Amino acid sequence: MSSYGPVSSKRAGSNAEASVVDVHPEFEHVPDTEVTHADVRVVELVEPSPEIPIVGMCLLEVGTLVEVKSAMVRLNDGRRGRFYLREEQHRALVDDGGVYLFAVCEPRPERPILALKAVPATAVEELVETWRDAGDGRPRCSQIAWGRVFYADEINGGSIA
Repeated sequence: MSSYGPVSSKRAGSNAEASVVDVHPEFEHVPDTEVTHADVRVVELVEPSPEIPIVGMCLLEVGTLVEVKSAMVRLNDGRRGRFYLREEQHRALVDDGGVYLFAVCEPRPERPILALKAVPATAVEELVETWRDAGDGRPRCSQIAWGRVFYADEINGGSIA
């Protein structure tokens, strides 16, 4: 269990996104005024690597839109963290041939990234069991446990199960 206080999911996601851009110069931030369904864009060819495995594609081409989704390795109740997807955003990413960059993070306010994996939005369709009404006029959503995207041994050298 974490001794850190709660971090808003918006701030946590922004921290993970900033970390990706800081550590991986092949990505650049995309402002919401330009694109609302992606966080970053590929500006230098990305080939699969131990740092960024790519599922279902050989590489990420320059110009590819990428939505960064982060989840804590463990929630306060001990369960694995979850990626939160919004249906409307997902459909736009599929239409643009975009990719998700899933990040599993430590449960600290700055959200250090333990593992990354790029997955085409079209392949994520298979991971979504159902889209649910989020209530209060919010878009329909789905949650995916990180264990549906990563094997435990991919997270922090397998020390996280």
